Amino acid sequence: MNNKNLFSIGEIAKAVGITRKAILNYEIKGLIKPDKKSGTTGNRYYTIDTFTQIRTIRTFQNLGLSLDEIREYFNDTSDLEPIINRLEKMRDELNLTIEKLKERTHKTNDIIKKITIEPQTIYIRTYNTVTITEKTKLLRNTALEAMREYGTDTTRRMYFTEYSIDRPEEIAYCVAVPPESEGEYIKKISELKALSLFHHGAYEDISTARKRLLKYAEENNIKLSGTFRNLYLEGPPQHKDKSKFITQIIAIIT
Repeated sequence: MNNKNLFSIGEIAKAVGITRKAILNYEIKGLIKPDKKSGTTGNRYYTIDTFTQIRTIRTFQNLGLSLDEIREYFNDTSDLEPIINRLEKMRDELNLTIEKLKERTHKTNDIIKKITIEPQTIYIRTYNTVTITEKTKLLRNTALEAMREYGTDTTRRMYFTEYSIDRPEEIAYCVAVPPESEGEYIKKISELKALSLFHHGAYEDISTARKRLLKYAEENNIKLSGTFRNLYLEGPPQHKDKSKFITQIIAIIT
């Protein structure tokens, strides 16, 4: 069809990066319809508006929405809140992954930042422990308990330990769980301000990073609460080589 205002199905497929079959499936699902059909051959042609609609469909698909959900969106018959919540959760998960990959790439051991820790719900168990082996075992056991009972909050770092600089052997083992969780070992954490430093290397060397945070706070007149967190980004589950471990060392500000 010689009409510069219309696009063939092949042109649409190429522009969006999908197959003709996918576009035909959109028609079957009632998401679009051809703006023109050519004679007995049934060749389909689309306007720029339909092209834009197809592109929107593809974007939503890439974000995990089903074709039924997309059709309801176009018909204005869907409750958007569950979709928004799902996309916000995906955004938070992506942000965590991007942060971890950037840290693994750049290895910013020397950068100390002031950060805000968002509110979250955790499963927490406290034990007196000294050795790295004991700490690793207890953290894994706590993670198993939390996941079996409550599941996990994938929008937050999975687990961390918390301890006082005055009582380093008394360690709280913490696992991120869904916000609605309730129970004996469940705790709601409010928003906190903190200093943060990423440590690349073995757990045995974390004390060096902690000393750097203490020195930085003293030099910059920042008052700390005395509570530290070791937030584990990458460790034994990902690497055998300890030099590749990544731990975020956090000093809570009063």
